[in-house]
Amino acid sequence: MVLVFTAALLFASGAAGQDGPVPFAAGDYLHIQQGAALPGIMNPEPTVMDLWVEITGDADTDERIRALAEARGYVRQPVVTAELVPVDGRRLQAPAAEAWVALRAAARDAGHRLELTSAHRGVPRQQSLFRERLRGTSDAGIDATLAQVAPPGYSKHHTGYTIDVRAPDGGGPAFAFTTAYAWLSGDDFAAARAHGWVPSYPDGGVAMGPDPEPWELTWVGPGRIECARAGVLVAGFCDIAGSAHRTDVEWLASIGVTVGCRPERFCPDDPITRGDAASMLWRLFGAPPADPSTPFADVYESDPWGVAVGWLWREGLVTGRTADAFAPTVALTAEEALALLVRLGTAEGLPEPTGLSGSVTLPAMPADGVGEVGLSLSRAEFAAILHRWVAGVT
Repeated sequence: MVLVFTAALLFASGAAGQDGPVPFAAGDYLHIQQGAALPGIMNPEPTVMDLWVEITGDADTDERIRALAEARGYVRQPVVTAELVPVDGRRLQAPAAEAWVALRAAARDAGHRLELTSAHRGVPRQQSLFRERLRGTSDAGIDATLAQVAPPGYSKHHTGYTIDVRAPDGGGPAFAFTTAYAWLSGDDFAAARAHGWVPSYPDGGVAMGPDPEPWELTWVGPGRIECARAGVLVAGFCDIAGSAHRTDVEWLASIGVTVGCRPERFCPDDPITRGDAASMLWRLFGAPPADPSTPFADVYESDPWGVAVGWLWREGLVTGRTADAFAPTVALTAEEALALLVRLGTAEGLPEPTGLSGSVTLPAMPADGVGEVGLSLSRAEFAAILHRWVAGVT
């Protein structure tokens, strides 16, 4: 489902390119992925995971496979905790799904065709794939297999942020010789980076697990790429310089509505959670004191959003996903954001939306077209919505 925001909620989608004077090295791309701290995934305790993630079914052989895999540079991968989004017959994390659609469209506009051949793969599917390709249980046979495929528990596809692509004239290793790959990888993967994608196993990578795989990409978000490249701080953040919503985030930071997701990071590409959205809106109205008690069993006074949800609920601005669950860590959908704005438009007796620093001084609003938003909103998109709503009421 796609929701179209109009009138005061106009904003552009997509991300600016991340071109820079210093190209990334293969190791840089690997480092970005390992330090991405993406939402919607978790790292199980390795010893616990090994109890339920069999590789061959033989404990000694499995232990040897893990040892050889880690010697090649494979690392254990997180597993999905968020609801995945269907796209092109497969499933991805919501921001990765949106970024894939944007990348595919950019390729089409450039005269190329990219096709999605694999996205999220759970442990059982990876187990079957590895067993199908296992070339024997000798060290040589195991290593030959590991050069081509990750053992279950070690595949980046487990995260829901990794894809395999092909062109009509070539997939797999042959993809590296297509014009589509030349476009995708040209100028240090500029086309891929513009939409937050980096090569999963780049050419020239050392001790990264498998041999280079030109067909595989991992989404980390344009903001994380920015931080890895230059670390230039804008409004205290290293990841918004190239964002389409940079002005909106700068405005939020200037009035104290946000301090980001962690030090020096706003995480503009990550989904905005219902709890974080509540906190931003509460601060927008000056962080008024409130009774934090609510009917929601999953909201506690000690939560960062506890008082915010309490105030918003008493003002009639928010409801739960159910009568007794607010779902604060679940991504806010476009439909929920629109419902919130409708309530804001009819609410009475609210403080002026001036944030924590006095009156709001808004920069000139961009005259961009209608933006289309998918199932969830990013943190930067929510910043844009708040900015435009205030612009319409002040």
